[in-house]
Amino acid sequence: MSRIDDTLSLQRAPAASVNAARWSVSTIFLLNGAGIGVWAAHVPLVQARAGIDTGVLGFLLLTIAGGAISAMPLSGWMAGRWGTRAVVVGSGLLFALMSAVLMNVSGLLPLFLAAYVFGASNGVLDVAMNANASEVEAARGIPTMSSFHGFYSLGGLIGAALGGVLIGAGLGDGRGAMMVSCGIFAAVVSCGGRLLVVPPVPHASHFALPRGPALFLGLLALLCFAIEGALVDWSALLLKERTQVDAATAALGYSAFSVTMAACRFAGDRLVLRFGPLRVMIVGGLGMFAGLMLAVVSTQFWLSALGLALIGLAAANVVPLIFAAAARMPGMSAGGGLATVATLGYAGLLMAPPLLGAIAAHTNIAVALGILSLSGIVIAANARIVKRNN
Repeated sequence: MSRIDDTLSLQRAPAASVNAARWSVSTIFLLNGAGIGVWAAHVPLVQARAGIDTGVLGFLLLTIAGGAISAMPLSGWMAGRWGTRAVVVGSGLLFALMSAVLMNVSGLLPLFLAAYVFGASNGVLDVAMNANASEVEAARGIPTMSSFHGFYSLGGLIGAALGGVLIGAGLGDGRGAMMVSCGIFAAVVSCGGRLLVVPPVPHASHFALPRGPALFLGLLALLCFAIEGALVDWSALLLKERTQVDAATAALGYSAFSVTMAACRFAGDRLVLRFGPLRVMIVGGLGMFAGLMLAVVSTQFWLSALGLALIGLAAANVVPLIFAAAARMPGMSAGGGLATVATLGYAGLLMAPPLLGAIAAHTNIAVALGILSLSGIVIAANARIVKRNN
């Protein structure tokens, strides 16, 4: 089946089944974000139970990221062989299981093994659910990808809050994680039967070393994820050093970024439909640059927090557009294109924080993030690659 025939068959799918598939894959995005959010809330408790210092904890988090990146190419191959629905369900069930194991396991070696498999299942699920989402978007014939990522962001906020509630209720010993895991497992089973089924593309490439359009898309994703990863690890320190607020207040800066990103993603599909992917990408890149520069140069907390909120607004729809373009690369299956681009893109999350730390060690964190802000200019300057692939 050619890519043209495949697209036509998607567009001929019954509207009711496409609508059910849309909400089912949206739920998968929400569950994935919630699982990550619950894990983030439990990190200090896992560290305390395992009796590891911050250095070993850093290696544990690196193991999770390494598991995700190493498994992403496998996701493209599996999606090409069995279809995206089967991979979403399988990896979603494994993700639910491993989230409970990771937050309950004892012993250093089992903890690191659980961390790797947890990361791998998340990496496979990330590619597969985005590929399935791109198939739903093709079936609907209108931009939809941003809303899917909006559900992921919303899930992250819900998961972090739920994790805090469980810990506050005395269930942070792993019992709360088991409850969440069972809920995710049951929801994946329930949603699986309503996900869109698209026949695999037998002669399409399911993973390739990044080159040409895939290389450019991957590099743009890397830069965007680098900014997101930098804000996770360094935004609180930046605000604390630049604005002289306490640690609790400084942490609110990242919340401003997260909330505006989630909100703008739900509006993103309408923005793309009205203004087109090119304009949204250009404005997104320039907004990321302006927001990060504002956060870096300001000595007033509210201005710096406003800068982080602007980054959330600007970056919200950049990755969904890049992923949508990756799923439509000629000669590649949706899963293969996403696996190729996402593998390079997610490396930004892995590499950016330690690289920025090395730069900050010789200068300061404001200088390091100021250099990173130029990524927004690069994204805006190369936005046309997304238009050519949409």
